[in-house]
Amino acid sequence: MHRTSVTEPMYARHARAADRGAWSVERDVDWANIDRARALAQPELLGKLRDAALIESFHPVNLSRLIRFTWDDIDAGVVFSLEMFEGFKHFHVLRRYLDDVGYAPTITAEDLRAIRVGADRGDLDPSDPVGPLVEFMLSEHLAAYFFRRLSAQADEPQLKQLLARIAADEVRHAQSASDLIAARLAADRSLVPLVLQAAATFRHYGTEAVGDVPVAMEGDDTAIRTFAERIERLCGMRLVDWHKARLEEVP
Repeated sequence: MHRTSVTEPMYARHARAADRGAWSVERDVDWANIDRARALAQPELLGKLRDAALIESFHPVNLSRLIRFTWDDIDAGVVFSLEMFEGFKHFHVLRRYLDDVGYAPTITAEDLRAIRVGADRGDLDPSDPVGPLVEFMLSEHLAAYFFRRLSAQADEPQLKQLLARIAADEVRHAQSASDLIAARLAADRSLVPLVLQAAATFRHYGTEAVGDVPVAMEGDDTAIRTFAERIERLCGMRLVDWHKARLEEVP
C-alpha cells in the first residue's frame, strides 16, 4: 500500500522556522548584567535604536494593510501573523533596553500614538498584487543588515547579543516575504515587471513612522548588492538590465 504524497504547505515551513528561531525577552536577555555606562557611551547608536523601536511599533498599522491585501492567501496570513508578534517583541525589547540604561528622550505613549495618527493609512492599490509585498520584503532585508551592523558596532555585551537575535529574525522575515512573492510569480510570470518596478521605486515603510529611516552604515555595499540579487533571483533578470531596457524604450 502506497501512502499518498502530500506537499507541505508553505505556512507550515514558516511556522516551523519561527519556532526554531524563537527567543525570549525575559529569559534570553541578561537584564541584570547590562553595563549601563558602556551603553550610554554610544548615544548615537542608541538614538538609532530609538527610531528602530518606533518603526517596530508601527508594524500593526503596516501589517494590517498587508493582511487585508492578501486576505485570500493562507500562507501570507501566517507569515504576517508571525511577523506582527515578532515585530512587537522587537519593539518591546528595544524600548525596555533603552529605558533600563536610562537613554533620553524616552519613548512615550504619546510618541507611539503620534506616528500612527500621522501615518498614511489609505488602502493599498488592489491593481498591484505584488508591490506591497516587495516593499515589505526589501524593508525586512535592509532591517537585517541594520541590526547586524549595529550588533557589530555595539560595545555593551547584552545589546550586542540582543541585536544579533533581532537581525536573525529579520533575515527570516525577508525570506518569508520572498517566498510569498515567488509563489505569485510562479503562478503568473506577467507580474515580473511589477516586482521590478516596485524594487526600482522602493521606499522603506518606516519612513511613515520616523521620516528618515536610520542606517547603521552609509552606502552599505553588501546590503545594496544582496538587495539587487534577491530581486534577480525572483525575476530572473537583473534590476540594472531592466533599467537599461526601460531607458532604451524611451524615444
